[in-house]
Amino acid sequence: MDACVIVFVKSPVPGQVKTRLIPYLSPEQASSLYQAFVVDWCSALSTISSVRCVIAYTPPKALSALQTLLGKDPIYIPQQGVTLGDRLIAAAQWACAQDYTKFLLVGSDSPTLPTQYVEHALELLGRRDVVIGPSVDGGYYLIGFSKQGASLSIPTIFEGIAWSTDVVFRQTLRKIQKINARLGLLPPWYDVDTPSGLLLLRDHLLGMHLAEESLRAPQTYSKLTSWL
Repeated sequence: MDACVIVFVKSPVPGQVKTRLIPYLSPEQASSLYQAFVVDWCSALSTISSVRCVIAYTPPKALSALQTLLGKDPIYIPQQGVTLGDRLIAAAQWACAQDYTKFLLVGSDSPTLPTQYVEHALELLGRRDVVIGPSVDGGYYLIGFSKQGASLSIPTIFEGIAWSTDVVFRQTLRKIQKINARLGLLPPWYDVDTPSGLLLLRDHLLGMHLAEESLRAPQTYSKLTSWL
């Protein structure tokens, strides 16, 4: 398999994940919800036969618990580095060392993201160096590289970025422009980090249910409909 998707995952410990949803949710609810995000998203990715799923996890001691939660089919690698930029660089360099011809880096905050976007990203990397999926908060939910694109872009594209702000996408585009990389662009999507994002997710899932669409993120839907 010549392509992989690396999912960045934290151990779902109360008080350490989805903290911006507290006190709208209790620490235990926020942790349980994040666990549902991770399970739903990794389950969705497992339906894409052309890509290998890799879990980039933190902290290092979380490996056993995450393997119990997500199974042993994915590859597990520990996150390395202090900043998000450091961790993205380390994961990208790992993928390059494994000789993947295409690889994607994604978070675990968008459980309803269509898997068609992931498949389209991989298709774009057949003729583009870098692909990016912008999130509506000014960041991005996915970034990916072809083998050639990685040699052009890493580590430059992850350096000097104001992470966790609304200028991440803009700054990344400037980096891509500066190195003359060929860009593939995905449609915008939303992350769930705040109470307003949580309500959007709830209503979106409810709308899909009422419209009799194929329901994404079933564990997430179950928790939100029981709590909210």
